[in-house]
Amino acid sequence: MSKYRDWELLEKLPEGWKIDKTAGSPVHGYDFCTNGKSVFNGQKRALVKVIDKENIVIESECKNIEVQNNESKKSKEKIIDVHCVRAVNELARKKFEERILNDILVDLMICEIEGWGKEKYINELKKLIVGLLNNKTIIAKCINDEVLQIPLFT
Repeated sequence: MSKYRDWELLEKLPEGWKIDKTAGSPVHGYDFCTNGKSVFNGQKRALVKVIDKENIVIESECKNIEVQNNESKKSKEKIIDVHCVRAVNELARKKFEERILNDILVDLMICEIEGWGKEKYINELKKLIVGLLNNKTIIAKCINDEVLQIPLFT
């Protein structure tokens, strides 16, 4: 039987023993366990291997289905729930919208500090957004007065 310092490393919890949650484990993947007695009445302490709970959760969230090929072979694939993918995508979009809004607010603050017209800046943004809906291309004017046409939908 292997040991870590003075504690035995156990593969499974012995009968009558309990997981001791009052002390953190010094070894990754192991928890302390005791024989249930007090320290004064012959308590024994060991480290017992724990099952990774995260893997169990992930496996239960994935659905096992059978897929048939043209050759009538059956295989199992794990498919992630569509609702999970949609929720993650929506969260990413909301975070992106927040970043865009923060950039716009910083630009408006700079306009205020420099004495530039905020209304002109907001109108330029409106034109750009409406142009996305109406046109198939974006016409952008660069700093060096070069004009670019960027196709949106191909």
